[in-house]
Amino acid sequence: MPETTTRTTSKKVTESSLVSRIAFGFLGLLLIGIVLVYAVLYFGSVNGEDFSPDSFHRRRFAYLELPLIGVQITPIRHTDTTNDLERYLAAQKLLPKPAKPDDRWDLVVANQGVRGGIQGDARILSQYLDAMNEDRDSIWLKWSEAHVEMAKVLWPAVAEVARHELYSFVPELFVLARSASTPDQLQNSIDQALADKYLLTAETFEALEQNDFAAELFTEVLRHAPDRAETVRGRDESVDAGATEQRGDEAGLPE
Repeated sequence: MPETTTRTTSKKVTESSLVSRIAFGFLGLLLIGIVLVYAVLYFGSVNGEDFSPDSFHRRRFAYLELPLIGVQITPIRHTDTTNDLERYLAAQKLLPKPAKPDDRWDLVVANQGVRGGIQGDARILSQYLDAMNEDRDSIWLKWSEAHVEMAKVLWPAVAEVARHELYSFVPELFVLARSASTPDQLQNSIDQALADKYLLTAETFEALEQNDFAAELFTEVLRHAPDRAETVRGRDESVDAGATEQRGDEAGLPE
């Protein structure tokens, strides 16, 4: 075979091999890209719902993050999910204006990839807000429309505990609403129940040395049950005495 023909054939083989390598490399990168995109969509998808205790609005949220690393890679998209009951409460002005309005949103539920949902405390209230009867009517919307005066007692109390992030108090409020026959009876029942719960919770936070929140809850005890002033004052005095004694010990002073 002539030398020129041999060189030409060798060059063609080399070029073909190079093209094949480039093609296989591109295909490999494409497959890796597809796998990465699938992994992000499947494992890095984050979505859920949160709740505003100030306005009683709800919204869905969704975004993508890098799996394992947890770095957010897309903006958060929000979609309003406020239901008819929540709109009714706002329209009828059954929710008092918050003393310190903020843009706080409490988690209802969150899902990440294939992992099970994480439930937040606001889930407790959302279950009542979403409760339906066998006709698919909102249970507490119908109750509020049928018991207008008692609704004026129930919903401010529900908003109050939600704004304190004490969603665990919510179920008892709805039980009391079901069992009350008059607005005055409901108000008295709620006042006593919340006073009990605030007092116990305040004492717990006091023991954990979270005194600011404890003081806020002691104030709520008095607002709902002014007749417990001596009990709350006694707690305050004991706290002050304990703090004074502690300062004396630290300073090496006799008791």
